[in-house]
Amino acid sequence: MESKTHKHAPVDAVIFDMDGLMLDSERLYTVVTNELLAPYGKEMTWDIKKGIMGRPALDAARYLISATQIPLTPEEIMSKMQVRLNEVFKSVKPLPGIEKLVKHLDKHKIPIAIATGSKAENYKIKTAHLEHLFAPFGLNVLCGDDPILEGKGKPDPTIFIEAAKMLGIKTPEARARCLVFEDGAPGVRAARAAGMEVVWVPDPQLVAVMGTEDKLNPSHTHGSLEDFVPEDWGLPAYD
Repeated sequence: MESKTHKHAPVDAVIFDMDGLMLDSERLYTVVTNELLAPYGKEMTWDIKKGIMGRPALDAARYLISATQIPLTPEEIMSKMQVRLNEVFKSVKPLPGIEKLVKHLDKHKIPIAIATGSKAENYKIKTAHLEHLFAPFGLNVLCGDDPILEGKGKPDPTIFIEAAKMLGIKTPEARARCLVFEDGAPGVRAARAAGMEVVWVPDPQLVAVMGTEDKLNPSHTHGSLEDFVPEDWGLPAYD
């Protein structure tokens, strides 16, 4: 039975971004990217990062080259970064509030999926030591290098439309009752373009560099997943 006190349109399913939303991996991407850029006297500022977040690896590498003009190919960037990323991803930590939320949704049998720009190879490395967090998603995980997403990284809505299909959600009407959690601006735009509700949980530094031209339209914004109130969306309240 739907809550009669919810503050937002009630939802039946939830889709999560992963990097920077579930895991503290966006910070690691920044560290490793700046290690790569340092010999060229460049740095990945938040102005650059806001355009990269959520993009598939190849698309992100192309964006980085355009923004910094470093003399490397996208393939060289990915190759150089992958070795270092493989090391740091093995100990990446969950962000506050995510473990409680996933456990709660799983307990109440709310359909859940992950839609991430991360490559499948990186997804496996990041999640191998966090089985308790990722096991509830089962096979409902769509990664950025899936062939169905070729050339369609966020803010294109395809990743969320296809992730919803994994949950049996196939119509615009059903997608309107799907809630997305995102930390990146391209992801918020993608979720909205898919016709879904979206909770934005941005890094404060991202918010600080966003201008009026970057205006987003999330359903709600939280500083942390710890602030999320399930019953506001017609979901079961925390015990």
